[in-house]
Parts: sequence; structure tokens; C-alpha cells
Amino acid sequence: MFDKMNGFMKQMQLMQKLMKDENFKSFMSHPKIQSVFMDPSFQEILKTQDQTQIINHPKLAALKNDPEVAGLLSRLDFKKLME
Repeated sequence: MFDKMNGFMKQMQLMQKLMKDENFKSFMSHPKIQSVFMDPSFQEILKTQDQTQIINHPKLAALKNDPEVAGLLSRLDFKKLME
């Protein structure tokens, strides 16, 4: 029981860091990213928390080669965010 609570707390801390990061906010607010998150099939996959399915969702996968999205991703310092 405490393992699940500890994992939840770590997720909440990560979300707080992400929401304070301007580069992450820019990424998440981009219209192309928003369109993926608004897609009902993507929302269903998010509920499963299956990272493989999330990453391989067709709409998200299509953005992997998008120069705008790649530029936004390149600004994210995941190492710093995960500390």
C-alpha cells in the first residue's frame, strides 16, 4: 500500500516541476500537441498509463518528425526535470 502512495507522491512532485517549467508549458500548449491530447482515442490510452501505447499512438508518432515539435522538445531538459 505504501509503495503505491510513494509512487503517487513522486508523480505529483514531477507534475509540479513540469508545470513550473516554461519550456514544458510551451510544448504542452502548442496546437499540434493539444490536438493529440484532445483526441478521444489518445485520452483512452492515457488512462491505461501504458507508455508504449502512448508513444506509439498514430497522432503522437506523426509528430516525431515535425520540426516545430522537435524544436520544442529540444528545449526540454528532462535530466533537470527528473531530479
